[in-house]
Amino acid sequence: MDSQAPSAFELDHYLRVSGATKPELFDWSAAQPRLDEHALFALAYMMDIEAHTVVYMRDLLSTRVVREVEVTGFLSCWVYEEFFHSLLLRRLLATQGVSIEDQRFAELRAHRRVGERLVRPVATIISRLSRHFPAVHMTWGALNEILTLTGYAALIDYTARSTSDPAVVETSLMSRILRRIMKDERRHFAFYFSQARTRLVTPAAQRLTNFLLRRFWAPVGTSVRGDEDAQRICGLLFADGAGRRRLTGIDSAISRLPGLEWFDLASRRCVGA
Repeated sequence: MDSQAPSAFELDHYLRVSGATKPELFDWSAAQPRLDEHALFALAYMMDIEAHTVVYMRDLLSTRVVREVEVTGFLSCWVYEEFFHSLLLRRLLATQGVSIEDQRFAELRAHRRVGERLVRPVATIISRLSRHFPAVHMTWGALNEILTLTGYAALIDYTARSTSDPAVVETSLMSRILRRIMKDERRHFAFYFSQARTRLVTPAAQRLTNFLLRRFWAPVGTSVRGDEDAQRICGLLFADGAGRRRLTGIDSAISRLPGLEWFDLASRRCVGA
């Protein structure tokens, strides 16, 4: 993972080029290698998280973020693109014989964990008490996006190591889909990072962001799928040497934000330093 911070984000350009990565962009009839149970678990986990984005956005819009025209413009495109990521992963799983019913997503949303149910009211209160809440949201978003796109890259590498013919995986439908999703995620990360860098210029914004990150941030999907599943996927994708280097790269990227020079949570909370 390239740990270099992205250049300044051009929202107007993003809004012009944004659009869903739709199923018709891919050849679904091509022969594919059979994925093992661990890769299928990872794809289903990622599908669930992408599908849950609309709930996350609903919670955000109950906070001060809704007043930010630039941010809400980005989020409108972001949630649309993330929905199609979930759709692609769902169809990809179907090519592997894994059928996903709509009820799965309804149940995930209906049985929200205690911690997740508290997010909305707590975030609303904090955003009313502090005008620096958007700095927290942008930093949190940057961290989640870079971890997500790094996870997709790690899954491609995992499947290549798990087959006798890595070249087949390299050109497989799964790899093509995940790399296209990663392209979207890089743009999302660039927006969040650029916004966070701008908003973290004041000590008060840094203190609030550091406090909330240290106490509440967990690997992406923990609030949706639970600690056990989150640790399983982190172990699958990041426990080896290459995975730990990826996590170090994430820490390095986030530590470039003002006031976050200490940052090491990706390494510590995904697989432990």
